[in-house]
Amino acid sequence: MSLELDLLTGLIDSAAGQGAEDEPEWKACRAWLHDTDLDGVDLEHHLEDAAQRIRALLLRRGHALDERHFRSPDSQGARFLPSGVAFDHSYERSLPVADLESRLGAGDPPPGWEHTCVVFRSCMAALGHLFGSLTHMLRPTERRPLTVGFWGDYFETDLLLEYQSSSVFSWRRIAPGDVAGTLSCEVLLLEPVRYNWSLDAVDVGAWVRAWRESPVRPRIVVVDTTLVSPVWPTDRVLRALSGDVLVVEVRSGLKLDQQGLELANLGIVDVYSRGGRGVPTAEQLGVVLRLARSTTGAGPSVADAAALDVPFVGDPAWQLRHAGAVLANNARVAAEIADVQGVFAEVVHPSLLGVGHCPFVIVRLAEDTLVGHGLVLAAVRREAVRRRIRFTHGSSFGFRSHRFETIVPRVAEGRGLFKVAAGAREGPFLDGVVEVLREIGGLPDLAALQAKYPNLEPVPLT
Repeated sequence: MSLELDLLTGLIDSAAGQGAEDEPEWKACRAWLHDTDLDGVDLEHHLEDAAQRIRALLLRRGHALDERHFRSPDSQGARFLPSGVAFDHSYERSLPVADLESRLGAGDPPPGWEHTCVVFRSCMAALGHLFGSLTHMLRPTERRPLTVGFWGDYFETDLLLEYQSSSVFSWRRIAPGDVAGTLSCEVLLLEPVRYNWSLDAVDVGAWVRAWRESPVRPRIVVVDTTLVSPVWPTDRVLRALSGDVLVVEVRSGLKLDQQGLELANLGIVDVYSRGGRGVPTAEQLGVVLRLARSTTGAGPSVADAAALDVPFVGDPAWQLRHAGAVLANNARVAAEIADVQGVFAEVVHPSLLGVGHCPFVIVRLAEDTLVGHGLVLAAVRREAVRRRIRFTHGSSFGFRSHRFETIVPRVAEGRGLFKVAAGAREGPFLDGVVEVLREIGGLPDLAALQAKYPNLEPVPLT
């Protein structure tokens, strides 16, 4: 846990070094962090509390600006972010975020490629505006609709595509093993790791080879890198793709870009173009995306921009350090519970097959019913309390600490997806998580689970 202490100290120093008006509070936070002689579980609770304090200080920066300025601010008054960057605007919905985009955007693209970065209030807002903007720019017709092939399974992306479907916009799902299907559509939407019960991962090398050999290819490739952003080989893919093509990488910047602090919802769009015949250039698409964002208010708010206005957000070294730890810890959890049988029927993670990474682990239950999932959730909750470990029943992934949940994609199907999301920190909490999962998952069946935990009430999932 000494590493976590050093990392938290670095986050504090990063913010304190900006010389903003809250510098004394950062210095006090640093002193409090180091003023402890705790060890073991107690020390890890102290470190978790420190992360919460860091988050609170950053959120207060946004609250302070909200208190001082109207959403439509006084045009005669200067407004500055904590770093000193000016942000003049007439309406909050058209807030300029060029500084944030410059920090979050990927590095220089390979020769011959043009690049721009556009940020939105969320990844789903980014995807929605991306497809809306492409439809606007390409002008499809009923005779020649814009067709999207979706190699993925995230249920909210399903809903978004269905919502946007029309006589001029259609989509279809591509099966995991259908490499040819990823090349025969006009627009390919790709999840490098499919958000499903199997966590199917794309073989990038095989896909690139198929691209080179295929007589037909998509004009536009959209990659949702939310689950794999630090290990997605952008440079390798761009160098390998031939022909005039528009490549758009979209991800949620809430997950692996904010050191597990969840400061603000954020969608990050990196647009790459080469050629331009038949497809928009990166510059053209960037202009339309920013206009759509400002018109609809789909960008970050003032409070969001202030909370994110800290040097470690957007710093590649900080992002890789955090995301790398998250991915490594989830691979560890998968490996250490892979042989568990009983209540658990199967543990799923790309690393178990040597095909990739993922920031969470999927567990299939032998009795895959909503009641079965509710009982497992209740048992894990009870064990976390008994062991005094921070193992939170909650959604999402990429935190500093660890989470679990059951996702119910469609209630009518009566099935769930039990997910464990290890965070970035190693220590007693993570050790306890592995022990809890092995003990509960290794029980013979749900009857044995209920016998071990008398009066266990399933967590309701409907």
